[in-house]
Amino acid sequence: MNFRQRKIAMRKWLFSAACRGILACTIILFGVLYVIQTSAISTAGYDIRDLERQKVELQRENQRIEYDIAKYRSMESIQARLAGMNMVPANDVQYVAMVGTAVARR
Repeated sequence: MNFRQRKIAMRKWLFSAACRGILACTIILFGVLYVIQTSAISTAGYDIRDLERQKVELQRENQRIEYDIAKYRSMESIQARLAGMNMVPANDVQYVAMVGTAVARR
């Protein structure tokens, strides 16, 4: 086969129904893959947005809880709770100093 015959055979194949069918299937396949990828990306975007909202809500809740902890640790709050428990303050505290605090000797 010479070059001219090959060229004619190639043109014949390019304009044939089989070539058009393969080309159409390829275009359809890439179109479907594009739609699937676009859908996956948009779904991931919605998921990211929802997770960011949850993060902000959890940060606000964390700040509120830290505020509550600080409020309950304040001296005013502790004294108010102790008064409600009928406890009295300790007066004249005496400390004991231990002499010879070794537990075991060799």
